[in-house]
Amino acid sequence: MKRVDVAVITATLWLLASMVLDVLTPKSITVYMIAAALAPPVLIGLAIHFAREYFRARRRSYEQRRFDERLGN
Repeated sequence: MKRVDVAVITATLWLLASMVLDVLTPKSITVYMIAAALAPPVLIGLAIHFAREYFRARRRSYEQRRFDERLGN
């Protein structure tokens, strides 16, 4: 996932959470309330992203043996 995609998704979620909370609450919401609403999905998304990159890097670190080495020739 590219950085621009992450920025656009985060901004979209921020705006969506702001609109939903504005409809649900009678008084205006603060930036802190929106941040509290978005913090769990963002943290979970970051954890999944870094775990995926970590395991992808581990898979790439294994050297592929050549066909001749597998056969023992």
